[in-house]
Amino acid sequence: MMTRRSAFSVLAGSAFALTACAEALKPLSGTVTYRERMALPAGAVLLVRLEDVSLADAPAKILAESTQSIQGAPPLSYILHVPVLESSRRYNLHAEIRVGEQLLFTTEDAHSPSEPDIVVTRVAAPANDFPYGSWAVHALNGEVIPEAVRAPTLTLARDGHVFGSGGCNRLMGQADLAGNRLKFQPFAMTRMACIGSGMKTENAFVKALDAVRFWSLDQKGSLIFQSENMKPLIVLRSEDISEKQK
Repeated sequence: MMTRRSAFSVLAGSAFALTACAEALKPLSGTVTYRERMALPAGAVLLVRLEDVSLADAPAKILAESTQSIQGAPPLSYILHVPVLESSRRYNLHAEIRVGEQLLFTTEDAHSPSEPDIVVTRVAAPANDFPYGSWAVHALNGEVIPEAVRAPTLTLARDGHVFGSGGCNRLMGQADLAGNRLKFQPFAMTRMACIGSGMKTENAFVKALDAVRFWSLDQKGSLIFQSENMKPLIVLRSEDISEKQK
C-alpha cells in the first residue's frame, strides 16, 4: 500500500521528469520565403519540420514539426521546439506550402538548423493546369456579376491567344504569360451596343483586363487576376460557359 510520503515522491519525480523534458527543448526560429511575386490562395498552410537525416538508407526521423495557417506575405515566420542536437548527427530543415492536398512550394536544397531562413521553390504545375482553358467571370472589382447581366467570358490558349466576350461584344487578343505574371495586349473588339447595364459591365471588364499583372488560384479553384500591387481585379470560374450565358 502506497503511503502519503511515497505518493508525494512519485508525483515529485514525475513533475521533475516533465520539467527536465521541457527544459531539453530549445526554440528554433526562422523564416520561409519564395521568389515569385504572387498571392497565395486562401487556406494556404505552412509546414516546417526538423529531420534527423544521419542514416542514408533509412527514412528521415522527424524531431519537431510546426503547421500554421498563412497570414500575410512572405517572409513567413515559424518556430520549432527542438531537442538538444548532437554534432555527430546530420539534420535538415524541410518546409512546404500547401492548400489541402495540393503542394505549391517545397524545399529543394538542404538547410541545416544553423540556416533557419528557408527559401522554397514553386512546384511545377501539370501541363493541363491553370490558367489555361475557358472561364466565366464571377466577380469584377470585388462585386459579383448580377444574374440578370450576361457574364463576360475568357479563353486562354497555350500559344498566348485570348478570345472571349465582354458580355455583349466579342474580343480577341494576346496574353504575355510567364510563371504567375500575366499581361494582356490591347484587345480587338466588335462594336455592338449593349442593352441595360451590360455595357457598363463590359467596359469595367476591359478596363480591369488592362490592369492585370498577375494570376493566382484560391482554394475553390477560382482563377484570380490581380493588379501590380496584388489587388484582386477579376474572379473567374471554370464553368459550363454555355450555361453561364443563357
